[in-house]
Amino acid sequence: MALAVDLVSGAQVKALLIDGPEWQPQTAAVKSILEGSGVFQVDILTTPAKGSAFQPSFDKYKVVVLNYGGDAWPLATIAALDKYVQGGGGLVALASADAAFPIWPEYNLMLGVSGAGNRDKSAGPIWFYREGNMAFDGDTPGPAGKAPHPDQPFSVTIRNTEHPVTKGVPLIWMHPADTLAGELRGPGKNMILLATAHSDAERGGTGRDEPVLIALSYGKGRVYHTLLGRMPEAMAGVGFQTLLERGAEWAATGKVTVRMPSDFPTEDKVSTRPLPVSSSVKTAP
Repeated sequence: MALAVDLVSGAQVKALLIDGPEWQPQTAAVKSILEGSGVFQVDILTTPAKGSAFQPSFDKYKVVVLNYGGDAWPLATIAALDKYVQGGGGLVALASADAAFPIWPEYNLMLGVSGAGNRDKSAGPIWFYREGNMAFDGDTPGPAGKAPHPDQPFSVTIRNTEHPVTKGVPLIWMHPADTLAGELRGPGKNMILLATAHSDAERGGTGRDEPVLIALSYGKGRVYHTLLGRMPEAMAGVGFQTLLERGAEWAATGKVTVRMPSDFPTEDKVSTRPLPVSSSVKTAP
């Protein structure tokens, strides 16, 4: 892929990737995927033990990538992230981040929807795709996250062909075996649905088309939320990797320069690459 840079400064886009101990095995892969695009310079910050001081310098970065689904952060840190995104900072929420901060209303607005089991009816209605539009069920109780058995690849369907993240992406493409979360709950505000996947009822799913890629606005900021990649092996999918690169660039700059690779998956064939491993993991100062 051609090298893409910050269109204003001419430098690579600085990204802060935040993880926690449970999610660290995925961090090197996410860092390598993003840096492999040529767009990003990625620093990594691991959330300390509960109750420890934690004050990231969000303003040093164009985009924050959350590979984190753990305990709440100190109130000052939560307020700082909210201010950062409200003020125009970019945010990428990986599937792991669905479980983070269940009682923080502003974070639920940033996500739009969540497939985590710690979201119940109080988090918002169940959202899904039906007959060309987003629909919701505000009556059914229970937690989010119903999913079919994650043992087979499934197809992803692009629902917005004009958004910068998905423009030029094949309409239907295969994703490796992964956990496809359904009965997604959340406030569902300021969302642009980018892609869905069908949750097979015969295999334990919802029988509906579930959102898997979402773009959101939050204040002046942009949020890219991917619900794919819940299983580490699914991160090997070229579709997942390409859309992560494109979504992160859009969140950071509002534009997408990442090109479509020649090995992008097709309607009937999964395409994978070995999971990238970063040779050096640079932590944020």
